Amino acid sequence: MYPKWALIAAAVLFFIHLIMPYHPREKYPRDDPPPRFFATFSLGELVQYVIQVLTFPLVLFAGAFVELRFDLTEGIDAVILLILFVLWWFIPRDLARKIDGW
Repeated sequence: MYPKWALIAAAVLFFIHLIMPYHPREKYPRDDPPPRFFATFSLGELVQYVIQVLTFPLVLFAGAFVELRFDLTEGIDAVILLILFVLWWFIPRDLARKIDGW
């Protein structure tokens, strides 16, 4: 099950990367972009991509574990899963921006 979710995450995140590699509010993507390291990825983007692909199934499993293990209401389970997804999205993204100097 882990490889299937990792492949799904890899496909979706690669599609997002091709459409919008950097968020336009941070810096206009064509103003002094970071150098490409591997194919269409800069070094920071590649690190972000690998971290997010490998940790996406873990976030889902952690959310399922919290839901099954602890007797919490449905709303609290959803909030915990949302917090995990926010951390999953923003921590690697900020790391990528620091690596690329953006």
